[in-house]
Amino acid sequence: MHLTHVLLYTNQLENLRHFYAETLGLEVNGNGTESITVKIGPSLLEFRYHPESRYYHFAINIPFNQIDDALQWIKAKTAVLPFDGSEIVPFKSWNAEAVYFKDPAGNILEFIARKNLNETSDAPFGPASFQRISEIGVPVKSVSEVFENLHFIAKQDIYSGDLHRFCAVGNEYGLFILINPEEKKWIPEMVDARFFPLEVHFTNYKNETFHALLDENGWFKFV
Repeated sequence: MHLTHVLLYTNQLENLRHFYAETLGLEVNGNGTESITVKIGPSLLEFRYHPESRYYHFAINIPFNQIDDALQWIKAKTAVLPFDGSEIVPFKSWNAEAVYFKDPAGNILEFIARKNLNETSDAPFGPASFQRISEIGVPVKSVSEVFENLHFIAKQDIYSGDLHRFCAVGNEYGLFILINPEEKKWIPEMVDARFFPLEVHFTNYKNETFHALLDENGWFKFV
Protein backbone atom coordinates (compact mmCIF):
# COMPACT_ATOMS: atom_id res chain seq x y z
CA MET A 1 0.00 0.00 0.00
CA HIS A 2 1.17 3.53 -0.73
CA LEU A 3 -0.10 6.58 1.15
CA THR A 4 -0.18 9.16 -1.62
CA HIS A 5 -1.85 12.14 0.09
CA VAL A 6 -2.44 12.64 3.81
CA LEU A 7 -4.57 15.62 4.90
CA LEU A 8 -4.34 16.89 8.48
CA TYR A 9 -5.70 20.01 10.24
CA THR A 10 -3.90 22.67 12.25
CA ASN A 11 -4.03 26.22 13.60
CA GLN A 12 -0.25 26.56 13.18
CA LEU A 13 0.11 26.90 9.40
CA GLU A 14 2.85 29.51 9.34
CA ASN A 15 4.89 27.76 12.01
CA LEU A 16 4.53 24.47 10.15
CA ARG A 17 5.51 26.08 6.86
CA HIS A 18 8.73 27.31 8.46
CA PHE A 19 9.46 23.99 10.16
CA TYR A 20 8.99 21.76 7.12
CA ALA A 21 10.62 24.15 4.65
CA GLU A 22 13.39 25.74 6.70
CA THR A 23 14.12 23.25 9.49
CA LEU A 24 13.61 20.02 7.55
CA GLY A 25 14.43 21.43 4.11
CA LEU A 26 11.44 19.94 2.31
CA GLU A 27 9.51 21.38 -0.62
CA VAL A 28 6.44 23.23 0.71
CA ASN A 29 3.68 24.72 -1.46
CA GLY A 30 0.51 26.64 -0.63
CA ASN A 31 -0.60 30.10 0.41
CA GLY A 32 0.08 29.62 4.12
CA THR A 33 -3.32 30.97 5.16
CA GLU A 34 -5.66 28.18 4.06
CA SER A 35 -3.31 25.25 3.54
CA ILE A 36 0.22 24.11 2.82
CA THR A 37 1.42 20.92 1.14
CA VAL A 38 4.73 19.23 1.96
CA LYS A 39 6.35 16.87 -0.55
CA ILE A 40 7.86 13.78 1.07
CA GLY A 41 9.18 11.53 -1.67
CA PRO A 42 6.14 10.57 -3.77
CA SER A 43 3.81 11.35 -0.83
CA LEU A 44 2.01 14.63 -0.17
CA LEU A 45 1.38 15.85 3.37
CA GLU A 46 -1.26 18.59 3.43
CA PHE A 47 -2.04 20.77 6.42
CA ARG A 48 -5.34 22.65 6.19
CA TYR A 49 -6.29 25.47 8.53
CA HIS A 50 -8.63 24.80 11.45
CA PRO A 51 -9.10 27.29 14.30
CA GLU A 52 -8.66 24.65 17.01
CA SER A 53 -5.46 22.82 17.92
CA ARG A 54 -4.96 19.37 16.40
CA TYR A 55 -2.15 16.81 16.62
CA TYR A 56 -1.47 13.56 14.80
CA HIS A 57 1.11 10.81 14.43
CA PHE A 58 2.76 9.77 11.18
CA ALA A 59 5.97 8.03 10.14
CA ILE A 60 8.43 8.55 7.31
CA ASN A 61 10.50 5.72 5.84
CA ILE A 62 14.25 6.29 5.60
CA PRO A 63 17.06 4.04 4.31
CA PHE A 64 17.60 1.28 6.85
CA ASN A 65 21.35 1.94 7.08
CA GLN A 66 20.88 5.61 8.03
CA ILE A 67 19.12 5.54 11.39
CA ASP A 68 22.23 6.74 13.27
CA ASP A 69 22.81 9.51 10.72
CA ALA A 70 19.13 10.46 10.91
CA LEU A 71 19.35 10.77 14.69
CA GLN A 72 22.33 13.11 14.55
CA TRP A 73 20.78 15.14 11.72
CA ILE A 74 17.45 15.74 13.47
CA LYS A 75 19.09 16.36 16.88
CA ALA A 76 20.92 19.31 15.33
CA LYS A 77 17.57 20.80 14.35
CA THR A 78 15.03 19.95 17.06
CA ALA A 79 14.55 17.88 20.21
CA VAL A 80 14.42 14.12 19.91
CA LEU A 81 11.83 12.23 21.95
CA PRO A 82 13.35 9.15 23.64
CA PHE A 83 11.35 6.08 24.61
CA ASP A 84 12.37 3.85 27.51
CA GLY A 85 15.60 5.83 27.72
CA SER A 86 16.60 5.25 24.10
CA GLU A 87 16.76 7.84 21.33
CA ILE A 88 16.75 5.07 18.73
CA VAL A 89 13.70 2.93 19.47
CA PRO A 90 13.92 -0.74 18.40
CA PHE A 91 10.92 -2.61 17.00
CA LYS A 92 12.28 -6.14 16.96
CA SER A 93 9.13 -7.82 15.67
CA TRP A 94 9.06 -5.35 12.75
CA ASN A 95 12.84 -5.61 12.15
CA ALA A 96 12.98 -1.82 12.31
CA GLU A 97 14.31 1.11 14.33
CA ALA A 98 12.81 4.55 14.80
CA VAL A 99 13.53 8.10 15.96
CA TYR A 100 10.74 10.37 17.22
CA PHE A 101 10.35 14.16 17.29
CA LYS A 102 7.61 16.78 17.10
CA ASP A 103 6.72 19.67 14.83
CA PRO A 104 5.47 23.04 16.19
CA ALA A 105 1.82 21.90 16.16
CA GLY A 106 2.58 18.92 18.39
CA ASN A 107 2.38 16.33 15.62
CA ILE A 108 4.45 13.25 16.50
CA LEU A 109 6.83 12.46 13.65
CA GLU A 110 8.81 9.29 13.27
CA PHE A 111 11.76 8.37 11.11
CA ILE A 112 11.57 4.60 10.68
CA ALA A 113 14.29 2.43 9.15
CA ARG A 114 12.80 -0.87 7.97
CA LYS A 115 15.48 -3.48 7.43
CA ASN A 116 13.11 -5.83 5.57
CA LEU A 117 12.83 -3.35 2.70
CA ASN A 118 16.62 -3.46 2.21
CA GLU A 119 16.66 0.13 0.96
CA THR A 120 20.06 1.70 1.58
CA SER A 121 21.83 4.93 0.71
CA ASP A 122 25.45 6.09 0.64
CA ALA A 123 24.49 9.77 0.36
CA PRO A 124 24.65 12.06 3.42
CA PHE A 125 21.38 12.02 5.34
CA GLY A 126 19.09 14.93 4.46
CA PRO A 127 15.69 15.82 2.96
CA ALA A 128 16.30 13.50 -0.01
CA SER A 129 16.49 10.61 2.48
CA PHE A 130 12.79 11.02 3.34
CA GLN A 131 11.46 8.20 1.19
CA ARG A 132 7.70 8.36 1.75
CA ILE A 133 4.98 8.71 4.37
CA SER A 134 4.70 5.12 5.54
CA GLU A 135 2.34 5.32 8.53
CA ILE A 136 -0.63 7.38 9.56
CA GLY A 137 -2.04 6.98 13.06
CA VAL A 138 -5.81 6.58 13.14
CA PRO A 139 -7.59 6.39 16.52
CA VAL A 140 -10.98 4.82 15.87
CA LYS A 141 -14.16 3.75 17.63
CA SER A 142 -13.83 0.17 16.42
CA VAL A 143 -10.50 -1.28 15.31
CA SER A 144 -12.13 -4.47 14.02
CA GLU A 145 -14.74 -2.62 11.95
CA VAL A 146 -12.17 -0.38 10.28
CA PHE A 147 -9.93 -3.35 9.53
CA GLU A 148 -12.82 -5.21 7.93
CA ASN A 149 -13.54 -2.22 5.68
CA LEU A 150 -9.88 -1.86 4.71
CA HIS A 151 -9.64 -5.59 4.06
CA PHE A 152 -12.79 -6.10 2.00
CA ILE A 153 -12.86 -2.76 0.16
CA ALA A 154 -9.15 -1.99 -0.31
CA LYS A 155 -7.74 -5.55 -0.01
CA GLN A 156 -5.44 -4.73 2.92
CA ASP A 157 -4.24 -7.30 5.46
CA ILE A 158 -3.07 -7.16 9.07
CA TYR A 159 0.62 -6.39 9.33
CA SER A 160 0.79 -6.50 13.13
CA GLY A 161 -1.41 -6.35 16.20
CA ASP A 162 -4.92 -7.47 17.04
CA LEU A 163 -8.46 -6.29 16.35
CA HIS A 164 -9.09 -4.55 19.66
CA ARG A 165 -6.22 -2.50 21.10
CA PHE A 166 -3.96 -1.92 18.11
CA CYS A 167 -3.78 -3.06 14.51
CA ALA A 168 -1.30 -2.05 11.80
CA VAL A 169 -2.94 -2.62 8.42
CA GLY A 170 -1.10 -2.66 5.09
CA ASN A 171 2.58 -3.26 4.47
CA GLU A 172 5.97 -1.65 5.11
CA TYR A 173 5.44 0.90 2.34
CA GLY A 174 2.17 2.10 3.85
CA LEU A 175 0.36 1.35 7.09
CA PHE A 176 -2.77 2.52 8.83
CA ILE A 177 -1.97 2.41 12.55
CA LEU A 178 -5.41 1.76 14.01
CA ILE A 179 -5.69 2.14 17.77
CA ASN A 180 -8.35 2.03 20.42
CA PRO A 181 -7.72 5.29 22.32
CA GLU A 182 -9.21 3.81 25.49
CA GLU A 183 -6.52 1.12 25.46
CA LYS A 184 -3.44 2.72 23.91
CA LYS A 185 -1.63 6.07 23.72
CA TRP A 186 0.88 7.46 21.25
CA ILE A 187 4.49 6.68 22.07
CA PRO A 188 7.05 7.89 22.97
CA GLU A 189 5.47 10.41 25.37
CA MET A 190 2.28 8.37 25.93
CA VAL A 191 0.11 11.19 24.61
CA ASP A 192 -3.65 10.62 24.43
CA ALA A 193 -4.80 9.51 20.97
CA ARG A 194 -7.78 11.67 20.05
CA PHE A 195 -10.37 11.69 17.26
CA PHE A 196 -9.05 14.51 15.10
CA PRO A 197 -10.42 14.50 11.54
CA LEU A 198 -8.07 13.47 8.76
CA GLU A 199 -8.19 12.22 5.17
CA VAL A 200 -5.99 9.75 3.33
CA HIS A 201 -5.64 8.93 -0.36
CA PHE A 202 -3.89 5.62 -0.96
CA THR A 203 -3.35 2.85 -3.50
CA ASN A 204 -3.34 -0.91 -3.08
CA TYR A 205 -1.23 -3.61 -4.75
CA LYS A 206 -3.46 -3.42 -7.85
CA ASN A 207 -2.77 0.33 -8.04
CA GLU A 208 -6.43 0.99 -7.31
CA THR A 209 -6.98 4.36 -5.63
CA PHE A 210 -8.99 4.97 -2.48
CA HIS A 211 -10.02 7.99 -0.43
CA ALA A 212 -10.87 7.54 3.25
CA LEU A 213 -11.55 9.90 6.12
CA LEU A 214 -11.81 9.90 9.90
CA ASP A 215 -14.41 12.20 11.46
CA GLU A 216 -14.38 13.96 14.81
CA ASN A 217 -16.31 11.09 16.41
CA GLY A 218 -13.80 8.40 15.48
CA TRP A 219 -15.71 6.91 12.55
CA PHE A 220 -13.58 5.94 9.54
CA LYS A 221 -15.21 5.62 6.14
CA PHE A 222 -14.50 5.57 2.42
CA VAL A 223 -15.71 8.48 0.30
